[in-house]
Amino acid sequence: MMNAECRSVENNHNLRTNQTMWKNYLKIGWRVLKKNRLYTVLNVLGLTMGISGFLMIMIFIQDEVNYDRFYPDSESVFRISSYWGDNINGGNATVAPSVGPRIKSDIPEVEAVTRVLKWNDFTIQPASGNNKDQVFREEKVFYAEPNFFEVFNLNLLAGNKENALVDSRNVVVTESLGHKYFGDISPGEMIGKTILMGSNNPDPKQIAAVVEDIPAQSHFHFEMLVYEPGMNAEIFDSENWSWSILHTYAKFPKEKQQVVAAKLDQMVATYANSTLDAGDESGTYNLKVMPVQDIHLNSHLLREHEANSYQSYIYIFSLVAAFVLLLACINFMNLATAKAGLRSMEVGVRKVMGSQKSQLIYQFLIEALILVLISVLLSLVLVSLSNGFFNQLTGKNIQFNLLDNTMILWMIPALVVLLTLLSGFYPAFYLSSFKPLQIITKQLSVGKNSHSFRNGLVVFQFATSLTLIICTLLVQRQMSFIQNSDPGFERDQLVIIHNDGEIQNSQREDFKGHFASSTNVQSLSFSTGIPMSGKFQIRTFNLPTSDLKDGMNWYEGDASYLDTYQFKLLAGRNFSEISGADQNKVVINETAAKHLGILDDAIGQLIVKNEGEKDEATLEVIGLVEDFIFESFRNEIKPLVIEYMHDYFLRDYISVKIQGGNIEAGLDEMELAWKQFEPRVPMNYSFLDEDFGRVYESEMKMANLLQVLTGISILIACLGLFGLTAYTTELRNKEIGIRKVFGATMPEIFMMLSASYFKLILISMLFAVPLAMVFMQNWLESFAYKTGIEIWVIVAAIVACFGLALATIFFQTYKSIRANPVKALKSE
Repeated sequence: MMNAECRSVENNHNLRTNQTMWKNYLKIGWRVLKKNRLYTVLNVLGLTMGISGFLMIMIFIQDEVNYDRFYPDSESVFRISSYWGDNINGGNATVAPSVGPRIKSDIPEVEAVTRVLKWNDFTIQPASGNNKDQVFREEKVFYAEPNFFEVFNLNLLAGNKENALVDSRNVVVTESLGHKYFGDISPGEMIGKTILMGSNNPDPKQIAAVVEDIPAQSHFHFEMLVYEPGMNAEIFDSENWSWSILHTYAKFPKEKQQVVAAKLDQMVATYANSTLDAGDESGTYNLKVMPVQDIHLNSHLLREHEANSYQSYIYIFSLVAAFVLLLACINFMNLATAKAGLRSMEVGVRKVMGSQKSQLIYQFLIEALILVLISVLLSLVLVSLSNGFFNQLTGKNIQFNLLDNTMILWMIPALVVLLTLLSGFYPAFYLSSFKPLQIITKQLSVGKNSHSFRNGLVVFQFATSLTLIICTLLVQRQMSFIQNSDPGFERDQLVIIHNDGEIQNSQREDFKGHFASSTNVQSLSFSTGIPMSGKFQIRTFNLPTSDLKDGMNWYEGDASYLDTYQFKLLAGRNFSEISGADQNKVVINETAAKHLGILDDAIGQLIVKNEGEKDEATLEVIGLVEDFIFESFRNEIKPLVIEYMHDYFLRDYISVKIQGGNIEAGLDEMELAWKQFEPRVPMNYSFLDEDFGRVYESEMKMANLLQVLTGISILIACLGLFGLTAYTTELRNKEIGIRKVFGATMPEIFMMLSASYFKLILISMLFAVPLAMVFMQNWLESFAYKTGIEIWVIVAAIVACFGLALATIFFQTYKSIRANPVKALKSE
């Protein structure tokens, strides 16, 4: 009994002793940090910037990798895509209409297949409510099959998934679209509401279901789904294997992906190849399957619903974010070891008084922990305050609800532990290893043992910063190259009106006639395709003397199409202004002529479109245009056939070239003419140069984020250099005083203090330049048309890095150089 009581008393005593010990660690640590304010401020600033940059990039990456994971069973949903030729440049996010039914009948592993079509914009007017007199122009309306919700298990707020799209009189809307039409009513109250769809003789439709708004993290955003049997008969039921028009999705267990892929190959061999007569590699046609969760980062095909990002950018940002965080830790280690001389006596006295090495290690780690905790708290505040700026930078709408973010909640304690160990471990062991006798007898050469290590860290910091500067400059140069290079057509002052049959075939010439004497509109053209839209149709073409068919991009354009875009005609002529005179005539680009083997003698050649299909036609080549970039600078130019426009009844475009400086007046004139033909329908338009920019949205995000991360890394490196220079200068104050007494000039003293750092920056350059060049060469390889890596860019980056280092060192040493040398010589 007495032994148990003794053990209990001893345990309580040990507990109180430990609590007292840890309190003392915290008190001493806080005292040391308060005493060394410059050291504390530099470390806190560096760590705060590093942690803030890291957290923001992690939140960005979290948003990017979570695309299409918001609904149940999303891992079992796959998209089927089609490829012509090399499987790299010939891909479409869409497939032929007959693919869906064949999958359903021939591949039993597939549980459900559904197809959607984005063809035209819709004119919609609510039949009741406060907005019943308002007409809306909706772009995100898709034709869908009745089994849509069998594949996409989205959250319905009202209505029934099984029958929502069974009746052609029904539509499905998102909650926000329902509020837009009928005001602040519940989803249940939206059911049964009527909308009028169409511009002429509008068709009444009823809302049969209301779906939750599609999150931003989706490759496919719709606001309304429509089932239209007439569209099914015209498009969905087509047997044309060369017409890649429908986005097709299949649902099956993830482990069956390889099985389904193999059966798709077999299906193509059985049905498609015999129809297409696919021969050599350029004519190969096949189907691929991709998880919808992978589309946003890994799919960059024609007819994508929206512009996607790149998986490689996730790796890049992850690496850069980790390096930024590491740079902040390096600052801590450098400053702690450089400052070791100022704390050596403290270590010696404490060891003489009986402190164990482990106790000293704990003490220095506690100091690191306090700095890290302060920095983490400041980082959370800074990240929250930067929410708006970050979204503006990336074009996203991420809400930094840090305390509701599971990833952040587990990452914060992990960061605290990791950063404390990473930044404090080496200094703690280094400082605690000093021998008391050497310190007291002044035989310890403080700092020499860590000199090489510290220099290595400085080299790493500036090599990382210089690499980022070079990469940022080269990325910006490539973006500038894309924005300013001639794509082979005129894109400035071009307004694109999205015409979905509002201006009909019989009205085109009358509409164009409104601008015949206009001083604001230079030219106007109707076409079914425009550059940079990414939504070109595919048709097979072959010479009458050859059975070898080649899938080529195809669309129709009127007589003024080539002039409006100012394409360069190499041979032949433009389409005739006489209506119908050039029916069954085509203009082709150089690449199409090469594929057909008629580059040297294209004019007058006959080519067959979609041989064996309902729309088979023999066409005469009347013009050859110079290749122009109609997809993006990433892709090699593909074959293109432009057919004379006639009797086209679905979506088309009106391209309007505005006279320079008259944009506003030109738009007013276009609106006025439009209202004469379609008084009920708002004119939906965009500027081609803005559409052009959206093609490179992910690259612009990368460039913007790289700029910020580069700025953070440079600031951290300069903070570290500032601190090191401060302590080096403090240690060499007496030397500076002696040199000044013997006549040394300010420039000589400055060079003496900075020479060693310039050597380190030169060494960092030897690592950074080759690394940046290899990395950027690999990145630029993804562009078919690109700028080179020019020497002046490298030189500019090096000069910038040296300039910042020079300014940092000069700012810190100037005061010491200007000081009275007598004061330095008197101090001990």
